[in-house]
Amino acid sequence: MSKGALSLVLLLGTVNAACARAAQTPAHPAAAEPNGAGASSGAPPQMWRSKASRRFTGQLVLADETLYGGGMDRKVVAVDLATGQQRWTSRLGGIIGGGVVVRGDTVFAATTRPEGRVSALEGKNGRRVWRTTTGPVNAPLALIGTTLVVENQKGEVFALNAATGDIRWRRKLGVARIPAVAGDSGTLIVATTDSLFRINVTGGKIVHRAGSPGAVVAPWIRHGGLLIGGTTDSLVVAVAPDSLTTRWQVALDAPVLSSPASVGDTVFAVSRRGSLYRIIPGQPPEAERVAELDWPVTAPVSVVDGLVLLGGADGTLRALRTDGTEAWRLQLRWPVEVGVLTLPDGMVAVGGDGDLHRYGR
Repeated sequence: MSKGALSLVLLLGTVNAACARAAQTPAHPAAAEPNGAGASSGAPPQMWRSKASRRFTGQLVLADETLYGGGMDRKVVAVDLATGQQRWTSRLGGIIGGGVVVRGDTVFAATTRPEGRVSALEGKNGRRVWRTTTGPVNAPLALIGTTLVVENQKGEVFALNAATGDIRWRRKLGVARIPAVAGDSGTLIVATTDSLFRINVTGGKIVHRAGSPGAVVAPWIRHGGLLIGGTTDSLVVAVAPDSLTTRWQVALDAPVLSSPASVGDTVFAVSRRGSLYRIIPGQPPEAERVAELDWPVTAPVSVVDGLVLLGGADGTLRALRTDGTEAWRLQLRWPVEVGVLTLPDGMVAVGGDGDLHRYGR
């Protein structure tokens, strides 16, 4: 990785650390607010809002009409989707790195310092099922089959039995910032800062290794059978999961530090400086800059009802049409770092102070 890319990664970490020092406000019950404070004309109606955490560290997960998330306040929370009321909270021994993963009636979360453990909690009440020491974890967990994949800050990858927490295998690969993803033929793919690895899920054997097309610091998306991600070298890249080869890449005007989104045959990606691009994959790919914004984008790109949603460092969630014009905006707490959670009848938006907002259509 180049010195410039490394500096950008370190800068990103510094910005996130500064955000973590934002003042905590006490939790309060959900409140209905049909018109939505700070909403522009045309914005969706707000059904409820609530304060559920200090600051969520990863994407929320919806299961059985319950929202699950983990935050800077060391708590895993469960929130009722219908009302916004908190169902339960479970405090762990460290800051929760990378949000949570849910499978069936179990919620999995990992902590950074000082604890450095992975915990499994009962989805109905938050009680601990098991806990395993792995060392501090910042990267999101991944659940592949019955294996929970954990990437710690020391560059080690653990494969845990999701039912018991037992360690199936561990490997030293290098520091990874994004979750592992499923490959083919019983493999998983891990992206470190300088390499891509395809690993056998069962025994941890490295099947294939390739150089990384750049440091990818936000989770991959899948599009057309390929893994799509952005790099600190200002690229959007498409990688074949079977061979780990780069099928195509396109340069944007600044580092790409958030996940793209795809609709049909189109990929939407945004650079750190706030430029939104519409990308048509191909040989070569076609990239068109459709909007130049005057604020940094800090959340993954989301697409809801044909609109591209971008969360910013200023706490504003903006909805842009595919031609780059603004359709509406909503004011949340700053910064917006988590993508919206789409629902059949609307969406849940997440502010930077653990504030949740459910909107209808």
